[in-house]
Amino acid sequence: MAEHRVAGRRSLPFAAEVAALGVVFGDIGTSPLYAFKQGLLAVGGTGGVTDADVLGLLSLITWAIILSVTIKYVMLVLRADNDGEGGILALVTLLDLHRSATGGRLFLLIAGLVGGAMLIGDGVLTPAISVLSAIEGLEVIAPALDHWIVAVTVLVILAVFVSQRAGTERIGALYGPVMLLWFVSLGALGLHGIVAAPQVLAALDPRHGLMLLADHPLLAGAILGAAFLAITGGEALYADLGHFGRPVITRAWLVVAMPALLLNYYGQGAYVLVHRDSVRNPFYDLSPDLFDVPLLILATCATVIASQAIITGVFSLAKQAIELGYLPPMRIRYTSERNDQHIYVGRLNWIMMIACAAIVVSFGSSDRLASAYGIAVAMAMVATTILFVAYVRRSWRWPLPALIALASGLAVIDVSFALANLTKLHDGGWLPVAIASIVLIIMVSWRRGLEGLSLQQRRFTEPLDDFVARGRPPACAISPRTAIFLSRGGAVTPVALGRLSELLNVQFSKAVIVSVWIAARPRVPVDDRVRILPIDGTHLRVDVRFGYMQQIDVPAVLGPALYAQGVDPDEAVYVIGHERVMPPDDILGVRDVLAHVFAFLARNAERSVDRFGLPRPRTIEIGYPVRL
Repeated sequence: MAEHRVAGRRSLPFAAEVAALGVVFGDIGTSPLYAFKQGLLAVGGTGGVTDADVLGLLSLITWAIILSVTIKYVMLVLRADNDGEGGILALVTLLDLHRSATGGRLFLLIAGLVGGAMLIGDGVLTPAISVLSAIEGLEVIAPALDHWIVAVTVLVILAVFVSQRAGTERIGALYGPVMLLWFVSLGALGLHGIVAAPQVLAALDPRHGLMLLADHPLLAGAILGAAFLAITGGEALYADLGHFGRPVITRAWLVVAMPALLLNYYGQGAYVLVHRDSVRNPFYDLSPDLFDVPLLILATCATVIASQAIITGVFSLAKQAIELGYLPPMRIRYTSERNDQHIYVGRLNWIMMIACAAIVVSFGSSDRLASAYGIAVAMAMVATTILFVAYVRRSWRWPLPALIALASGLAVIDVSFALANLTKLHDGGWLPVAIASIVLIIMVSWRRGLEGLSLQQRRFTEPLDDFVARGRPPACAISPRTAIFLSRGGAVTPVALGRLSELLNVQFSKAVIVSVWIAARPRVPVDDRVRILPIDGTHLRVDVRFGYMQQIDVPAVLGPALYAQGVDPDEAVYVIGHERVMPPDDILGVRDVLAHVFAFLARNAERSVDRFGLPRPRTIEIGYPVRL
């Protein structure tokens, strides 16, 4: 499947870049709608700004885009892929932190989980501020309709999340050309503004940004926080790496997205230099009146696409977390026959939709929402830097001076933006932190719960070799069917097999013990997926391996291997054990709280019969209680 995807990219490179614009760059591509405006408000409020303020703000935005997005992500971090897959959890698996983490490795694992949780929190806020900032163009174009802004925004957001069922491939094909038109429009509007005030190009000098911060020391945090809004989509580039690959994303960024963004920011700055009263909405003021309505429609479409970038990134992140054991199983639907990373997570999609709509109604304007926005991405970027430096030290083996220079340079940028965004905590910034905290509690609870469950299961099971060596007990009933048992550990007896033999004195003419393993890489080649270990004439052990971004279809992979062993998989029954998790009766500490959270999640998690693609008519679930 991976080979087919790469071949598709080579045959239609321009189409791939256009599709990437529609999926990867939507978030960062719509930042001109609000980032420069928020920066102006942070510097001078509605009372006006000076030339130095405008040039300084543009300089900060320019170098944030160059240093953080272009150098850090496009040139460096995108190279840290796990068989083509990106995202902060890809770094976790590359460092092998999910298997064992103590000491410094535990710190790295915590950083990775916090960063992942922050990105999921950002997935709720990005659609809200992007769509809301676009619809607020009604205040400029048709002030009499401004009371409809919130209602229209909610309707657009609902449409965004409902459309996710169509899949990334179809959405990218539809959104890509629209986003290309959007970037062309951004660049054209920017050139229109720059021609009127070419002196704005002086902002390319980074000294203007440094002087702005020096002139407004008490506002430095707010100014940096506003400038950071221009690069919040940077982390989405890495999260969506697996959808298109580094070469496509790099070309689309350097040739189309970055030039258009910089031109538009400078166009807005030039317009403000000439028209001092354009602080409230310089993006729409920059447009000639004739193009106001088409621009509003195009901006609305672009913000829908902006939402797509982070939503697809969250889906990929959730998929990785599920397979690595940090989120409870959820049904995942694969939406492309050519790319196994185009997925749809329905339950997560609806949760994000409800939360996003509620946030729009609660905050009501992009100005108020801007205070809550940014902090989650800033913390995720810090986490990515920490893990990336650890990865470079382990895999690239840079000399120590170069590694220190890399870590220092990235840390100065990311920590500065993170500290600046922390000033928003009291004014709405608590919201993404609260969302991320809930996600982090779920991650920790699920991981600890699985580990505790594994320990408790030892009471119901024994080594598989010991079970087979005992042979069949006297008067044991033998079913003529072949039974396929799913086991978490291949060397131990499945609980369902042991309970049937012990309590009902029932065994099968042929028992196949299947263990499903998730590798620390996104894809496992077909030839490496199945390993068969015959035990005796009755019992057969099979290990099946999948990558953490592959669709898990046990019958499809298992069938040919069983046929080769003389077993008809179409006649076999699948037997799985299902734990009824019972948390502690009393809550005496944090561990008991986590146990109760795990029990709740376990009751509502997807069953193995759905997750592994087992045939429902031939599947038996055997439940048993487990007390944590």
